[in-house]
Amino acid sequence: MHTITMLFIDRYGYSASALADAMSGGPNTVKLERKLKNHTGVNAVALSSADAALHTALFLSGVRDGDYVFVPSFTFYSYIAAVDYIGGIPVFLDCDPTTRCVSPHALETALVWAQLQDKPPRTVIVDNAFGSIADYDVLLPLCRSWNVNMIELACDAFSGNYKGRRCGANGDYGVLAFDKRLAGGGGALLCGDDAEKAKQFARIVYSESENHDYRMNDFIAALDIAQFETSEKLTARARKNLAALCESTDKIVPPTDGDAATYALCRAANRMNELKNAGFDVKKPPPVHTLPKYRDNFYFEHEKGYSACEHFSDCCLVSMDISLLQRIRLAKIIGN
Repeated sequence: MHTITMLFIDRYGYSASALADAMSGGPNTVKLERKLKNHTGVNAVALSSADAALHTALFLSGVRDGDYVFVPSFTFYSYIAAVDYIGGIPVFLDCDPTTRCVSPHALETALVWAQLQDKPPRTVIVDNAFGSIADYDVLLPLCRSWNVNMIELACDAFSGNYKGRRCGANGDYGVLAFDKRLAGGGGALLCGDDAEKAKQFARIVYSESENHDYRMNDFIAALDIAQFETSEKLTARARKNLAALCESTDKIVPPTDGDAATYALCRAANRMNELKNAGFDVKKPPPVHTLPKYRDNFYFEHEKGYSACEHFSDCCLVSMDISLLQRIRLAKIIGN
């Protein structure tokens, strides 16, 4: 007879009860969707991953083979891969040097360009890049004036907000992920009004149309519910860490209003190995339009002759899910 032992590390003290709830077989995905609807103010559908939620949003936006999709360049590559997967053609937009999110100037230039080609984009993807918050008071009216919808990526901005409105609820569709901030089970939420169509596409309910098995496991949903209560505390701590770092060194790019502070953007790319060796979670994603795969795709700069993405070439991202002692150590490393 073999004995199987499961070791479960309950980091924040909520997950043990979630295990019992999950094993009871309750409708935890439904409970999670209700929680997120209360959190964002819009309908939410629980899906297996952020890529699954983005793929579903692209499908609901009408993206098919050969359609233009305006995408940010200052983001993670996997989001652009979702556009490739559905058959869309990524058209890259530079970031704004202040928000680090999609540049309104680049977006407007690209919209005019597409109109002259008589091929407007099916949708515009705006990412709250690495926790910073985009300027939706400018970006959303631009999309509305050209009759193009918007998908808001809020994977790095859980508990962030734009002028009191929760991240994930600022576009026609929003994608919220759990693995960047919460130590839950994973998965993501698609926010928007087409909940039934999303469920059909994701095979949550049966449909004869194209569908994919993007259902969130009920056990994972239970873990996400348990960890959800800690999200505000984690965001508050991360914001405190980021604010303190900005006061202690000028090598931190200042946060935006409502910033979720998931990462600090540090002008310390030359110290990445040192930071990693010190135990910090460090990333340096290149502007996606510079990758060999996309070198022939269209790219619109923030201003003619000025690419804001390149302005951050000396920067790296450091997770703000750190303790006080780690924060002090980080300031010393990047301050030297």
